[in-house]
Amino acid sequence: MLLEPRTAAPGALWRWQRQAAELLWRGAGFWLGLSLLMCLAMFIAHRWPLLEGVLAVTSLLACMLIAAETDRSGRSAPGEMLAVLRAHARVLLGFAALITVAGALVWVLLLARPGVAWWNVLYTARNSVEVLSPDGFIALRQVFVYSAFALGLTYFGLNIPGLTSFFQFPCMTLLGLPFRDAWRLSAAGQMRNLLPMLGIALMFVVLPVLFGLLLPPFVPVLYCFFGALSYVAFREIFLGIPENRPRVVAAATAGPSPLSSRA
Repeated sequence: MLLEPRTAAPGALWRWQRQAAELLWRGAGFWLGLSLLMCLAMFIAHRWPLLEGVLAVTSLLACMLIAAETDRSGRSAPGEMLAVLRAHARVLLGFAALITVAGALVWVLLLARPGVAWWNVLYTARNSVEVLSPDGFIALRQVFVYSAFALGLTYFGLNIPGLTSFFQFPCMTLLGLPFRDAWRLSAAGQMRNLLPMLGIALMFVVLPVLFGLLLPPFVPVLYCFFGALSYVAFREIFLGIPENRPRVVAAATAGPSPLSSRA
């Protein structure tokens, strides 16, 4: 099967944001709970940057799969969502680990400041939280700032030159492509939709900072939103589906779907 990425229609970024919000509203309970647990785990693991990175990337990629299943089925039943995650667990965890390790190597070899120990990518006590502030808002910021910061960095991990590309993971899991073919197809799709992709990049940089500073307890919502945004962009560019599937029709559809049946 020959796959050719499409150029999205004008106004794609605004349309994708609306569709992502709709999918999030359809099934907020399960994946918000999952993202909240992952963000709390990132706070617990904030002394171990590699582990925190794996948790952040895994959370975002899992939200992409949950968005696809929500669009297909019209709901987010926990059992069905867990089945989807289990079906793609090997690719999900492997891809998250690859991004995290590659990012750590880039930091050690290219970005680390002189005098900073290389093992800081494994363990660091710098900026670690020993005691939560008695001020409730500041305490929430202390808890969620790590997951917000990790989410901003995740975008760059999804775009490591020659290794990863933004839509590579959904191309592997939802289209069943091998690693290199998924990278090539994803890169071609990004180049054909450069302006909306630059808009997504800006959102990945700006929104985690704003949420971390002003709305820290809503950082888990941001993981879900970005996961859904990535999925609906993928869906239009690579599947030619410009809108969310109607909820009633989707819920009545039985049988496997190309979006959930391929590992």
